[in-house]
Amino acid sequence: MKKIEPKDVTEVFTFYRDENNGKEPTEWEHVTIFDKQGYGIISVEGYSGVIDRNGNIIIPLEYDNLIDFAELESKIILANKGELWGFINWKNEIIIPFEYSYASVFQDGEAKVCKNGKYYIINQENHIIKEIDGLDKIL
Repeated sequence: MKKIEPKDVTEVFTFYRDENNGKEPTEWEHVTIFDKQGYGIISVEGYSGVIDRNGNIIIPLEYDNLIDFAELESKIILANKGELWGFINWKNEIIIPFEYSYASVFQDGEAKVCKNGKYYIINQENHIIKEIDGLDKIL
């Protein structure tokens, strides 16, 4: 697997660095586009975390998946640990507990989630706005 260097990531979602260009590779296998704050999601051996543009670890590699859409300018990251999804902030503080079997990113202050087989729209305080009738309404 090719290694990447965070300074090489600019306007692409994923960039794999050429190991033969003489630069010391990092351990990161994947880096997303850096957001306006200068943070990028990284992956190593199946675990995800966050770095800044200088390569400093902001959120340790402790999640199975992290999803942030920089264009939405969300202050909340969708995170996955094991079978459950929850939401954290850029300080790695849990904003919404890991209690959902499905969750979408927040858009316009709302996210779609599934808990115990029931589907809901929640707000950023984890309050249910309304119940949704099945998965077809989520997608």
